[in-house]
Parts: sequence; C-alpha cells; structure tokens
Amino acid sequence: MQGYSGGLSRRPITRRIASDRRGLAAVGRSVWLGAALTSGLLAGALPESGFGGGREHEAGGNAIVQRFQLLNGLRILLLQRPGGDRLVVNLLIRSGSILDPPQKPGLARLAARRLLVRTPDDTRELEVLGIELKVEVQPDATILRAAMPPRRLRTFLDLLGAALAPPPFEDKVARAAAPVKEDPPEESPDSLADGRFRRAIFGDHPYGNGSGRRNDAEAVLYGDLDDFRRRHYIPNDASLILVGSVPGRELLDAAREKLGPWTKGVPRETGYPEFPRLDRLSIRLVGEEEDDSEAGIVFGHRTPRRSSGDFYNLKVLNLLLGGLATGSRLSRVFLTHRINYRFLDSRIRFFRIGGMLQVLAKVPAQAAPGALTAILEAVESLKQTPVSEAELESAKTQLITSHGERMRFPEAVADELTQMELFSLSKDFLHRFGDHVRSLTPEDIQGAAKAHLSTTRAVAVVTGSNSKVRSRWDRFGTAEVVALPVRSE
Repeated sequence: MQGYSGGLSRRPITRRIASDRRGLAAVGRSVWLGAALTSGLLAGALPESGFGGGREHEAGGNAIVQRFQLLNGLRILLLQRPGGDRLVVNLLIRSGSILDPPQKPGLARLAARRLLVRTPDDTRELEVLGIELKVEVQPDATILRAAMPPRRLRTFLDLLGAALAPPPFEDKVARAAAPVKEDPPEESPDSLADGRFRRAIFGDHPYGNGSGRRNDAEAVLYGDLDDFRRRHYIPNDASLILVGSVPGRELLDAAREKLGPWTKGVPRETGYPEFPRLDRLSIRLVGEEEDDSEAGIVFGHRTPRRSSGDFYNLKVLNLLLGGLATGSRLSRVFLTHRINYRFLDSRIRFFRIGGMLQVLAKVPAQAAPGALTAILEAVESLKQTPVSEAELESAKTQLITSHGERMRFPEAVADELTQMELFSLSKDFLHRFGDHVRSLTPEDIQGAAKAHLSTTRAVAVVTGSNSKVRSRWDRFGTAEVVALPVRSE
C-alpha cells in the first residue's frame, strides 16, 4: 500500500492485546444480572423504545436479534450464532459520498479508508490480530465490515474508539495542511461508462458523482479528513451490527468502555438538486478509437427508492430481465436476433431517495446498435406481455434459494441487518423475505413493469463505438444520439 503519512499515535499492539485480556478476565469474574441483558439496562446502555417493550425480535427461524442503545445514541444489534469461530462486525455510519464537497470529490471515501488504516503498520497490526477489514462508501452510507475471532472483539472496538476520537491537538496542528497521498484511481472503460451513466440519469444530484474521481479538483488534506469525520461520523447516526458467538454482557461492557466516549453530534440535513427529467431515450457514444473490437453498453434509468412498496416486484423483474441465465428475457431476445455477447446481465440498486436499473452488455462493436435494440425489446416485453406462471415460479425459486443460501454466512446476515438499519426497514423483513416473494402474482409483476420500466425515459452509454458503427444509430429515430470524448470535461 502506498501514500501513507501522519496518523494518530496508538498504543503498541502487544499492550493492546494484554490490556484486553485483563479486561475480559475482569468481565468473567464480575457478577452478572441476567435481566440486564434482556432489557438493555446497563450503565451507559439504554433500552430502545418502539419495539413493543422488548429488546429482541426474530430474524429468521429461532434467531433473535438483541437491540441496545448507548447513551451517546449508538444503536447496537447482536445476532448470536453459538459455536462459531468467526465474529462479523459492521459499523454503519449514515453518511456517504453525497456529502463530498463539490471541490473535493472523493473525500468521504478517503475519510473511511484512512479511519483504521493510516499506515502500512496498521495493516500489519490487523493481520497479526486476525482481523479482516473492508470499507465501502455508498452514496448514503459508510460501512466498515470486519471479521475476526470472537476474542478480538474488545481489541477491535478499542482501535475503532481511538480512531473515532478527535485527534490530539498537537497531531491535528502538525498534519492539518498536509495533502493525503493516494494511489491513482483506476479508470477502466467500464468505470468511465458507469460514471457517464450516473451523471446522465441523476444530473447534478450527488448520486451522479459516481466513484468520486478528482480530475482537477483540490487536493484533500488531512485536516479535511478530520473535519469530515467530526461533522458526519457521529454515534447517534450510526449502528454497530454483530453476528457471531459473543456474550451480550461482554459486548456491552466493551462497547460502553470503548465507544461510549464517542461524541454525540447533530445529524446534518442537506438539500440536493432534483433529478433531471428524461423525456426520451438518450444514447451517449463514448470513444474515438477506430479499431475497437468490442463495445460496452450500459442501459437503464432511475427506479424507486428502497422503501418502495414495489421492492420485491422489482427484485423479481430484475431476475426475469437478466438474472435467469439462458432463461432470462435478455438472453432469449439476443438468441432470437443471433447477437453474440461476452457478457449480459441486469442489475438494480436501491438508495435512500432513489435507485437505478442497469442492463450491461459486452458485444462485438459492429453489433452494438442491434444489441441495444434487443435490450429495448426485452425490457418492453416485460411491460407488454404478462409473465407466465412457470417463468414467475422459476424467478421466485431462484430468488428465495439464493437468499437462503446467503443467509448461511454471517457476513450476509450482517449485511442484511445493516440494510435494515440504513433504510429503516420493518423488523420482520429477514424471516419474511420468502413470504413476500411467494405472494407475488403475474399481475403484480406486470403492473410494476408498466409503472417503473421504460425504454424511452432512459439512457444508454456505449463505449468502443467507432465512426463506422456510429452511422448506423439512425435506426433509433427520435432518440437523442450524442458523441462524447472518452474523458469527462
């Protein structure tokens, strides 16, 4: 890893491990009142209101999610999985890339990546402890995902608490004006096309910023990272989700000690521009090379937010469109038109205030116009032709089966609980997922398709389209066809 400089001073790793062993031993010797765990009534932990007077609810089968809240507002969810040697911990912070300042895109991503890993030594510390760490910055959220042996929980929370604390004054002054060095971001044709697509469907809204590549923007300073975390990393707008074998008493004792001092703040509400109105199909041709042999297509449009009542309908529609392999509408239409492809899929993503559907295809360059025509035909077929019972049952079975298989892994369960917290979903959505899907009818699916799928109010970004192929896009009639340079302005 490259480009590290500065960082908060930390206790040596050996002292941290020794300290945590003493702490766990002390917990084991303490007298524990079982009622305290059920109610969450601990010093520094309050029961959460609005759950029918209890702190637990079923997450599927006999699994019980225990809920607690620290005095600083941090919500804690614990799902016990006894006997495992792997504990999964997700920290959800409800701030993401939409909070990037216009002149410093990518700030949210850097603030998250440098929270626990500031130097190569930090990476080695985590490896010594057996802690695997992944960081994801979404438009609406920052999620730190960690997996570890259960005995390392206290150490991990110690590292987390130290990172979330304000930096010492002398460190803050010394490094505030130092630029944050980072590896150059990767800019593949696919990532460039995705950025063009997001910009086209979301416009000036921060959802349209893609991955936050900086181009000629101002450099990010270490002081910017500290300020971003101070303003947006606050415990009363965050949740700690744990799945694995860890006694609730040890968790709450460690969380109270390590994360209790995390300073409460005021969640910031920011106004954003409205999404642009799409009145017709817009085709964006990107690329200047004459000898490209393959074209990439990203087609799609906005969809409703995660809290939409059509969420399950849209999940099934996405499978019918591109997720059933050779049985999908896309695959069947491509086969009918004899269009070869190296890759063909559809994806749907949901955000807090919107979502997006994408159809992705890799085809021979000369076949790009025909491939887009086939994509439009497949989408339109879901709106005009009712889904057969057999087709719907196939999609339902695959969706329920894949969901059940995912739920065997603690990482997937933790991610589902994280989504529940992020989008304020109902408490029964985990164990009732199959019931919701099974209840869908062909009429439900076609109704959602007519309401939310479009072949006119949509965008297609095509990369690798050379000048000879461009002359053949006239077939799309009133569609807007625009030739764009490879690089953004």
